[in-house]
Amino acid sequence: METSRRGFITKGVVGTATLGLTSVFAADASSATPMVAACGLSCSACPLMKAGKCKGCGPGNEVTAETVAKKNCPVLSCASMKKISFCGTDCAKFAKCGKLVGKPYAKEYLDKIAAKLG
Repeated sequence: METSRRGFITKGVVGTATLGLTSVFAADASSATPMVAACGLSCSACPLMKAGKCKGCGPGNEVTAETVAKKNCPVLSCASMKKISFCGTDCAKFAKCGKLVGKPYAKEYLDKIAAKLG
């Protein structure tokens, strides 16, 4: 997303900023809902998706049993079983969860979260 100075001034700050937000939304341009996986990552920022190892899944409490089986993801399976949307906001064991280490979070990151949560 490269905008010229003239384009920035012509369209204004809001118009230019909106262009940058389109990449965080689901592939369906008519959808205004960002695609966020059960693990809590935006699918557009996920290294697994960029590497072609994940196609996205959505919140754990919204996926079908068929999707859970097809994805074969331990994080999605767990979130679906617990009927929670996202691990980071809905699960008390988030910072200590072994399912999240390496996919998608580094252990050091989860350790920092655990320390801050006390």
